[in-house]
Parts: sequence; C-alpha cells; structure tokens
Amino acid sequence: MARRYAIDGQDTNTATTTILGLTSATTVRPRIYDMVVGSDATPADNAAEYVLQRYTAAGTSTAVTPQGLDPGDPAALASAGEAHSAEPTYTANAILLQWAQNQRATFRWVAAPMGEIVLPATAANGVGVQVIGIAGSAVNTNVTIHYEE
Repeated sequence: MARRYAIDGQDTNTATTTILGLTSATTVRPRIYDMVVGSDATPADNAAEYVLQRYTAAGTSTAVTPQGLDPGDPAALASAGEAHSAEPTYTANAILLQWAQNQRATFRWVAAPMGEIVLPATAANGVGVQVIGIAGSAVNTNVTIHYEE
C-alpha cells in the first residue's frame, strides 16, 4: 500500500497567486486523491475562481512539510510550498481542475477510484492551486491536499 501524506497552506486569494504547490522528485510519482479549499475570513459574499494546474518549475514559496497520515511512514519524498513570492512556471493549458466558489462555501474534490491526479517523476515538476480571478474582496484562503507516494 502506498504511503499517504497531507499538506496544507494559506494565502490571500489575489489574482494569479498560488496558494499551495506540490512538487515531485525524480524518485516518486505523487498521486493527489483529496483536496479541500475554504476561507477562514469573516463571512462575506466574495467569489473567486481557482485552478489546479501543472508546473515545470516550483517558484519561490514558504516550505510546507508533508505530514504522514500514518506516523510509521518515512518522510515524504515530494515537497510542498505555500504563499508563493515568485510564481511557479505553469504549463500552458495544463489545467487539471477548475472551479469557482463563494467565500462562504467550502470546496472539496475527491478522486474517483483510479482517477487520482498523478505528478511526473521529474524534479521541480508539480501542481499548484492558483487563483485566476476574484469578484469582491480578496480574502485568506486555506488549502489541504492529501496525496500518496
């Protein structure tokens, strides 16, 4: 059975901002199977549009340490980052998920069996949750991703 890990991150959902990224390594092909996106800001009627998109360079971010869902598992081989100060280099038209949500709502995506999102076993390649547009005010957004290696 594969080892399973969780990563989480947060940032203000301004347009073209990456909230959380998961970056692969040459020795592993991470598979995303669950993702939750929401806001902890004071409730208001603000909306935003998000994408989960592939990238070929991770950019600059605050490191996030993947947490094993089984405490007996070794440290993860993939890496993660939140609150990017330099955006990843996104692959044009490599959008894996796209959704819009109101700030008052929480979005959850769960993979159908065998429908996990697979990252390549290539250094610095990965996926990011990026804001592509907002309506209303920008607010703090939280993302949690569960994946396996």
